Amino acid sequence: MKKIKVRILKESCGPAPEPMLQTIHVPEIGIHPEDEPCGCPDMAHNHNNNEGSMSRSQLMHMRNYAEELMQMISDHDDLPEWVELKITLANDYIAKVKHYLEGELYREKGMLENKNK
Repeated sequence: MKKIKVRILKESCGPAPEPMLQTIHVPEIGIHPEDEPCGCPDMAHNHNNNEGSMSRSQLMHMRNYAEELMQMISDHDDLPEWVELKITLANDYIAKVKHYLEGELYREKGMLENKNK
């Protein structure tokens, strides 16, 4: 839990309310660095400022999340539609990137026609 100070206005019948500071405990938002597979504080990190490294790191996070979700969801679960939609979209996005990179690799090897011709 994280401590934050908030201003609370005292109710009064007189002129203006007096502000008062009070410390409250709130849950921390985000994932603790020890819970991240690479030890980084968030998924927006950029190792060595290399885009490939950042993408690989994000893919590693996604793989671990997917494995955890596989353990949480059984074949007979009735998930909310929004959850099913998010999983479908994530699968679609990853599949599109995979197929694009696959095509680029095959083009480099001369196995596919070059788009520029």
